[in-house]
Amino acid sequence: MKELREKKKLLIVAGETSGDFYAASLIDVLKKYGDFDIFAVGGIQTLKRDVTMLCDSTNWAAIGLFEAIKQAPHLCLVLHRLTKFMKQNRPDLLLLVDYPGFNMRLVHAANKLGIPSLYYFPPSKFATDPASITDAAGSITSVAANFASTYEIYKAAGANVTFVGHPLLDHAKPVMTPEETCVKYGLRPDRPVIGLCPGSRRSELGQLLPIMLKAGRIIYDRYPEYQFVVPVVETEGPEVFGVSKSSLREQLKASGIPVILAEGKIYDLMKLARILLISSGTATLEAAYVGTPMVICYKVSVFTEIQARLFYHLPKFIGLPNIIINKLAAPELIQHDLTPENLAGKAFELLESPEKYEQQKKDFAEVVAHLGEPGAHERVAEMVLKILNGKDAGE
Repeated sequence: MKELREKKKLLIVAGETSGDFYAASLIDVLKKYGDFDIFAVGGIQTLKRDVTMLCDSTNWAAIGLFEAIKQAPHLCLVLHRLTKFMKQNRPDLLLLVDYPGFNMRLVHAANKLGIPSLYYFPPSKFATDPASITDAAGSITSVAANFASTYEIYKAAGANVTFVGHPLLDHAKPVMTPEETCVKYGLRPDRPVIGLCPGSRRSELGQLLPIMLKAGRIIYDRYPEYQFVVPVVETEGPEVFGVSKSSLREQLKASGIPVILAEGKIYDLMKLARILLISSGTATLEAAYVGTPMVICYKVSVFTEIQARLFYHLPKFIGLPNIIINKLAAPELIQHDLTPENLAGKAFELLESPEKYEQQKKDFAEVVAHLGEPGAHERVAEMVLKILNGKDAGE
């Protein structure tokens, strides 16, 4: 890979926890190949890098229309500030990571200013709204597709697209033995573990964690040998995902089950667990790669549900592993079907049926086959360098 001929300015914008993580690790790779002035919008992980932070996106996450409306005034202000920044500072490249509702507006602003854009984890709303792919394919300078199916769709729409694969192949790897994981988090190695993964949004913690804890109580009543864990990212402050850690621990303590809040080694905890009760999102794909069977959960406000049913064609599946192979590999419980009793019931089906348990693991192997090869960040970095050196970054 050729290094840059001169120092360049990058504006990197990532929203939500997964986007922040991938943006931060991509910055680490980019720093190996050039001397950049990097200006960034991101969260906890991006903040740790050698960048000039323009805005903290840690609490930008929202589920559904009602939740998004509450964020709109702040995001409109940030959009105005970033557009003004691009006019005054003229970055050589706008690099977007996920968060399509906001980032596509930045793409359009960059186009008007003649600033090229590269989109990593590009918009995928075309699964339910085909018109959105036309806008994305025609507006983004270069698209870095993470799934083979996404590549094909963007290619057919005329986009300048490269299939880079998914970075979780490099990152979602347990690094400790089960025994070491148990020692680190005070878990008993002679007792099986169930992971409760309510998501990285404040609203998800509020809506999904109580249901998961009640389901955990039902499971514990039948199987008192089980212990439970809620894995979260490690943070230095008193909060995680905008929620007080102390209040979360009090909530877990009040559940009546042996459950701990575990910061840090999320993939080791996923691997340790017998099953996962997990929110729909990137974590389901990470769990599939780790190979732990799961029950996928999703719940939004009643207002958002009504709006979605009225104005959108709802997808066949909501879980990424199921979407990728177009099959209900992992059971899904959505909205009113997501009750503690139903969630515990689906958990019992996995725990008590070796056939269903092993079939999920076989299906996950098929999911992983759609994710390309390791080295996604390096391929994106190569696209960045080609653009900055005045070459076509697409295939």
